[in-house]
Amino acid sequence: MTHICKNCNHHYKGNFCSNCGQKADVGVFSFHHIFHEAIHAFTHADKGFLVLLKKLIVSPGIVAYEYIVEGKRKKFFNPFTFFALIIAIYAFVENRELNIKEEIFQVNNEYGHVFNFLSKAYLLLSIPLLAFIIWLLHYKKSKLLYSEYTVLSMIIISQLSIFNILVKIGNYCLTLFFHSSKGLDENIFYPILMVLIITTTVFQFHKRLHKQNLAKSFVCGIGYIAIEISLSMLTIWAFLRHFNGLGIFYMYGINISGN
Repeated sequence: MTHICKNCNHHYKGNFCSNCGQKADVGVFSFHHIFHEAIHAFTHADKGFLVLLKKLIVSPGIVAYEYIVEGKRKKFFNPFTFFALIIAIYAFVENRELNIKEEIFQVNNEYGHVFNFLSKAYLLLSIPLLAFIIWLLHYKKSKLLYSEYTVLSMIIISQLSIFNILVKIGNYCLTLFFHSSKGLDENIFYPILMVLIITTTVFQFHKRLHKQNLAKSFVCGIGYIAIEISLSMLTIWAFLRHFNGLGIFYMYGINISGN
């Protein structure tokens, strides 16, 4: 039986493309496939990291569409591996930002370290939550599975993490050179930019599937911000409960005990 490769359009026979090596049957993104790719992400590394980085900055929705819908799996650096590497870089940069603030302002912000640790867990938790919002708004027209939207959500979170890495580097420089305690992520434009990033990516992705409603894409962005706020409020509530109402003040270096 002759196949047409979904990745390079080469005509071939057999189970693998004789031109690029992609499997004949790429299938849909089931949760079994997601688990397999997640394991692969921590045990392998391929070429093209910087190429995918550039494409996620310029045209993330198109990258997601080609990878998920068109089945061009060999064209891109493995997004699961990319996600793992980006999160590792983000964790390093975020930790360096906190350390320089402790050094400059002579404080021991142990709660900041806890928040930094929890932020990585929040990134993982936000993937299925954001995927559910996107799926709920689009599944009737797109006919895509929730598991496929989970992959799209992971790509979006990777993209947001790239943005946050740049923000954290900016915060580090502001603290180091100007002794500023205020970060770029404490600006009103920060959540606005995050909403715009998500809106653009979701719109680009669905524009190729059907006539996309920009309002739905915007709701996805707002939904992500709502998730972030909810998780942050949950963490603050936990600190307040555990430290009898004082944890939130100590977290920001405010001593209200009078000692």
